[in-house]
Amino acid sequence: MAIEFRCEKCGKALSVEPTGEAKIKCPHCKAKVTVPAGLAALPRPKVPPSAAAEARPAPAPASQAEQADDQPPEQADALMKVMSVVMPWVISVFFHVGILVILGFFTIVLLQDQSAEGDATVPDAQLSPDPGGVLDPGESDPEDQSRKMEQVQQNKWAQRDSAMPTANLAQTQDRVSVIGLPGPSVASSGAFGLSTGGDKGPRSNFFGTGGNAYHIVYVVDRSGSMLDTLDLVKLEMLRSISRLSPKQTFHVIFFAKGEPMENPPRRLVYATEKLKREASVYLDTIQAQGQTDPIPALSRAFQVLKQTPNAKRGKLIYLLTDGEFSDNERVLKQIRQLNKTGDVYINTILHHHRARLAVGVLESIAKENGGRFKFVPPNE
Repeated sequence: MAIEFRCEKCGKALSVEPTGEAKIKCPHCKAKVTVPAGLAALPRPKVPPSAAAEARPAPAPASQAEQADDQPPEQADALMKVMSVVMPWVISVFFHVGILVILGFFTIVLLQDQSAEGDATVPDAQLSPDPGGVLDPGESDPEDQSRKMEQVQQNKWAQRDSAMPTANLAQTQDRVSVIGLPGPSVASSGAFGLSTGGDKGPRSNFFGTGGNAYHIVYVVDRSGSMLDTLDLVKLEMLRSISRLSPKQTFHVIFFAKGEPMENPPRRLVYATEKLKREASVYLDTIQAQGQTDPIPALSRAFQVLKQTPNAKRGKLIYLLTDGEFSDNERVLKQIRQLNKTGDVYINTILHHHRARLAVGVLESIAKENGGRFKFVPPNE
């Protein structure tokens, strides 16, 4: 058994076979070293690390990449299997979400287009069946129409006890009849050539002109030249207002010289039965007087139409007069300024007097603002 001990000179561990020699030569420092006689029976010594070994730095830990390289192939295969199952589902989810977003976008665009088509104003003298009032068959027969209008004139005085009161009834010989307003007498509206037509959409009609519109303003001449015809105009206006549906809004403005006269509360109101009746009372208070200046009334009409109570599109002005204006060019210029956007349609009506200059200016107003012009002769 080898004997191990340390060199007395350099401290290195030595290992020799027991030969009985008292001294050996240290292979490290070459010095003569005495071998202890009793070391043969001792256990193998634990040699502590030398100073050089202690100074040597510890090996650096392996990098993550190296650790990954050392990863068993079984784990890598399992990870790839999971990815192969999950990734198709992830791609499918993103693909279908993208399709839903695109379909939603096209749906919104189509709904907006349909809404725009449904709200478009069509200021046409012939109301289509889709937007509302259906022409009564009797209107195509002149003789039948004449008989109806004669009957209307005869009934004008017989309707004094109508369910809807009017102001100053006993103080005027030319009382405006309120035939055709909603209520017990609603069926009589057919006598005027139009049936109610059901609730199929926005509609209006004033002296045979009309169209699809949600917001309507009547701008009517009340100057002194209208003295003999104003009551007939107010009667026709009552017929027109009576046929409006509750989802439509309306306002009434009368003009002469100076500030216009407006139906309270001086803004668009919904065409409910209550507000229609209030408008009829207001109409009975209007008298013809003064000169003709429509500009303040038209300015108010455009201002009112800018403050619609809902987002429904379709704005229509009925402009009625019995002659030319004091300054036709100024009126045309003012309307062009007020209707720069072109979103307001104007139907023009020349009542009773067919003056050449009046026809020209009213035709120009209607043409420039997408509306229709109509002349109403004295017998209508």
